[in-house]
Amino acid sequence: MKNVHIRVEFFYSKTCPHCLPAKKMLYEIVKDLEKTVEIEEIDAWSEKGGPLAEKYHVQVVPTIVVNGVKRAQGTLSRGQLISVMREALQRQGH
Repeated sequence: MKNVHIRVEFFYSKTCPHCLPAKKMLYEIVKDLEKTVEIEEIDAWSEKGGPLAEKYHVQVVPTIVVNGVKRAQGTLSRGQLISVMREALQRQGH
């Protein structure tokens, strides 16, 4: 099976009640993919994360950017996260 590289930027806020559960689900889903997935956690409202949040027009957290394209935002279900990652794999040729 070919190993596909996917880059995920996970935008969160330290005060967001939905971000931690979404982050945990994301890591669980990625672990099950058996693909190369790089996850970068970005505090959207921090000095470092702010410019990236502006670049992707992040207005709510959590927001997930996959391979440079904003794919999901707000409260996410496990099914939504799985769909986002499957779509990313399809765009990589699978």
